[in-house]
Amino acid sequence: MLNLTNAVVVGFFSLPSPSLAEHNPSAYNIAMASAPEGAGSCAHCGTGIIHHVIVRLDDNRRVFVGSSCAEKVGNEKVQRCVRERLTAEQIDANDEARRIKVEARRRAGDELIARVAQERAVRAEQLKDIIEPLEALGTEFHSSLASQLRLGSLSPRQAEYAVKGILGRYSKRVADQWDDIYERCVAA
Repeated sequence: MLNLTNAVVVGFFSLPSPSLAEHNPSAYNIAMASAPEGAGSCAHCGTGIIHHVIVRLDDNRRVFVGSSCAEKVGNEKVQRCVRERLTAEQIDANDEARRIKVEARRRAGDELIARVAQERAVRAEQLKDIIEPLEALGTEFHSSLASQLRLGSLSPRQAEYAVKGILGRYSKRVADQWDDIYERCVAA
């Protein structure tokens, strides 16, 4: 019995199927002759195997283990290698690539959040003379308009309500102010 606690999967290979011997005995014999020494039986349990997991042990020896034994007695990484049919090196490379991708996405997300927060702060400052009077009205409706204006432009209908809240009804006396505030709310 092998101790696969610290084993590392370094490869996989399969012997030719016995059905090949029936259909093409020459090809089968050539394939079997080129099989590495020790192939054909599990180094852990001694059972005959076709599908081999090549494992490097603590003492740097390479042995062949059947995939069933590797899954049953191997460490978590060996089990993962057998499930995914990848060497430990390939899994490490995949994990590192995944970690780099996740970190890049996280950084991009952080940068996006910071950029959006900066843009909103600039926007709030530019529209301060509209947002503050709306909030000062103290109604949930006008506060909602102010919040929406911090995030983006208002619809024409919403802009009318915002201007009415600040200036009251449209009149010739406030026409220029009305148009200015309305345009800034819609175009913002």
